[in-house]
Amino acid sequence: VPLVLNNSTFTAVQTLAGWRIGYAQRYVGAGESGAIDHSEAFLQALNTLRSASAVLVPLGLNRSEEINQFTLNTRNEIDVCVSEHRLDALVSESQSAAFHGACRSGYPALCESLGGEAKLWFYGAPWAGDRVMALVQVYRQLLQQAELLPTTECD
Repeated sequence: VPLVLNNSTFTAVQTLAGWRIGYAQRYVGAGESGAIDHSEAFLQALNTLRSASAVLVPLGLNRSEEINQFTLNTRNEIDVCVSEHRLDALVSESQSAAFHGACRSGYPALCESLGGEAKLWFYGAPWAGDRVMALVQVYRQLLQQAELLPTTECD
């Protein structure tokens, strides 16, 4: 029987198989909609997550000025997205910080550097802190495996 060469370095990584990760694709509100221009670094981060078999879910989000107005409604963009789209986590880049305004006490929010001043933010529901931390750790490992620039932790 001939020896089989181990080509596992060339096979697709399935570390995040079954994970559903949402990201802001457009803002909606007051009868209008606008696409979000993402940086190349953020698009590369999405490709990194996709390469690990994560399912990326594009989302339409309320404009931040509308969700931050005082109302008796307790709607939270993170909770709504997680429950409506059955998400494990959400990601956003620092230039849009789509979910940062919705991140309240008890909501996990971690970040990684995208290079320069840009940051990749990871968010989750209050009960998903361990899952968000696991996602960040997997993302770091994927970057190390791809021999990309090392990431740094954020404040």
